[in-house]
Amino acid sequence: MLSKSGVIRLQEAAELYGAQSRYPLTDRYAKCEYLYRNKPKKYFDVCGDIMKIYLKDASGDLRSPINGEIYGLFFLANVNREGQPLTSSPFGDKRILICIKEVLRLTPNMFFADFYCMRNKQDKKVTHYVTIVLTRPRSSADQFCNRCLPRLDVNCNPFLYKEADHIWVSKAVFVEVFVTEDLDVTNMIARKVAKFQYPVHTLGLLGKTSQGGQYGVKSVNCEHCDIFSHLRSVIEEL
Repeated sequence: MLSKSGVIRLQEAAELYGAQSRYPLTDRYAKCEYLYRNKPKKYFDVCGDIMKIYLKDASGDLRSPINGEIYGLFFLANVNREGQPLTSSPFGDKRILICIKEVLRLTPNMFFADFYCMRNKQDKKVTHYVTIVLTRPRSSADQFCNRCLPRLDVNCNPFLYKEADHIWVSKAVFVEVFVTEDLDVTNMIARKVAKFQYPVHTLGLLGKTSQGGQYGVKSVNCEHCDIFSHLRSVIEEL
């Protein structure tokens, strides 16, 4: 498992990757109105009013401190060129969208957890991801993250931040957000801070995760995010 200092090094690598983005400095962020989560329709049919948190699996960097340690729900923050949530997903054909301001109201503490990439075997395209954890103050997840992860300033960080009355998300990486509280979907929909979309166009298996499964596991030997590969090589030689 990575130490907190190791995660800080990973955060620095993610910041460097974003700074080298092909986007001009004035166009590196987009307004983000919703966090959204795709699952098969059956998932939402059976989960009822409350979307329950689950134990973080081994996706991403296998050494991430949050793997198998804290519970949460994964959401994506990125938008397309029109400023809308991405139209396709590899995770399922139904989507819940929740106003990001509502999520930040419930879980205002923000931490950096992971930086990794996955390679599409069909077109060789590499996609980089940053994982952010949101916690409720003084919750068990919050206490764990304070011990093991670097804290992000919600008003000033290069991945997802508040400015004036807007939330901005990086275009350089996919920003996935691990929300560590159960969410009352029915109540949120009634208050018009959440809504469903169905059907959503689905993609292949790229990015599809499972508990300890092969999909969603970090690519190796990436010059940007596999920053500890040289240490692995030294250990293997010994």
